[in-house]
Amino acid sequence: MDLGETLTNLFLPAHNLRVIYLGVVSLGLAAGVLGCFLLFRKRTLLSDTIGHATLPGVTGGFLLSALASRQEGKNFWILLIGAFFFGWLSVQVVQLLLRHTKLHQDAALAISLTGFYALGIVFLSVVQASGLPQSSGLEYYLYGMVASMVENEAWTLFGTALVALFLVFLFLKELNVLCFDEAFVQTQGLPHRWLDEGLMFLSLIVAIVGLQTVGLLLIMALFIIPPSTARLWTQSLPKTLLISALVGSIGALTGAMVSAQIPHLPAGASIILCTSLLFFVSLLIGYRKGILVKHLRFHEMEKRLTENQYLRAVFDSMEAQQKVRLFCGLEFSRPLALVGFDINAVLSKRNWGKRNASRLTDQLSRSGLIQKKKIGYAALTDKGLDRAIETAKTHRLTEMYLLQHAEIAPKNVHQYVERIEEITTPEIAQDLRGLFQRELEKALIPPEPHEIK
Repeated sequence: MDLGETLTNLFLPAHNLRVIYLGVVSLGLAAGVLGCFLLFRKRTLLSDTIGHATLPGVTGGFLLSALASRQEGKNFWILLIGAFFFGWLSVQVVQLLLRHTKLHQDAALAISLTGFYALGIVFLSVVQASGLPQSSGLEYYLYGMVASMVENEAWTLFGTALVALFLVFLFLKELNVLCFDEAFVQTQGLPHRWLDEGLMFLSLIVAIVGLQTVGLLLIMALFIIPPSTARLWTQSLPKTLLISALVGSIGALTGAMVSAQIPHLPAGASIILCTSLLFFVSLLIGYRKGILVKHLRFHEMEKRLTENQYLRAVFDSMEAQQKVRLFCGLEFSRPLALVGFDINAVLSKRNWGKRNASRLTDQLSRSGLIQKKKIGYAALTDKGLDRAIETAKTHRLTEMYLLQHAEIAPKNVHQYVERIEEITTPEIAQDLRGLFQRELEKALIPPEPHEIK
């Protein structure tokens, strides 16, 4: 297949491919949204339990269909009804074990999953040994077979996804409270059990109708991977639902398109691999918890903290030499504050070493916080002076808070402030200014609190 034909199939697909794309996108959307609530409820393995528990339903439905009519042993709707019944039964078994035993949820899920899957293996061996017509196609329900999807099945997936999404957004507020504050739901008299059962029912329906798309062994991945990916980007519930739906639908569509272009590549596995690729990309660059993003943020925080310590050392040195009078707001003079300082005298207060001191000086110069004069001397810029004032003010207010409210000994206050500076946000600094408003009215920057006599 040449490049032109490949592009045509991708962007102008034939009717049968459009049907398949409609079905897989619908499944990805619904599974991505419902998977968020399973993740928040810590029931992600429930989708795995449901998927494995459908095997006896599929094989049992095939046997019943074959006994009823020798002409057609594999009826799509009978297989779905059988899968739904055993999937629903597996959920009830889990709920029963949790209510009437002291088993943890993971143990209850494992018991239900392995028990029903073992029963399904027994039924499958019976079907394979029976020689009944069309029994060879049942493995598609294990591994998925998107290519066999017909228009009726695609529209079934689409309709199921629409209903599931409508119900989720209709009861979004209640489901939100159920996931994050279950005790509040119970105390307010809301239908706690009905909400929980409804969520499980919707997840079951979506898992059942999606069996033939990715297979019962992989269906759980569509419920787990998209919401897990979304949590790497945001903490907001609406944004999590949106990102999870996009990841599920894009991963499903991309996997189906790749499978259509590569012969003998299973579509179910391709869909899960594409969705997993989106997860690993997000793991690296996700805005909230991406590994590279967290590393860059840490590096930026460390850089800012070091700059603040440098500027505070400059401020303290100039104040000690009485070159500027910063205690009293009325006497503050910016021209005096912008007088040059001896770099070595300032940096001798910190154990940075000559190499680090030179690097830090260059760093602040590039940032426009200081301006180099002659060798060994520099001066604060207007931007650097403002930053030095805010840094010193926050530092001393933090010291005052630790001495007056946390009852830290004066000799230990410095080591505590050094640690706290790493996590002091602008909001915390603003709270400190409000707490010591009276002191700030008397002076632009209060003096070192442990040195006040």
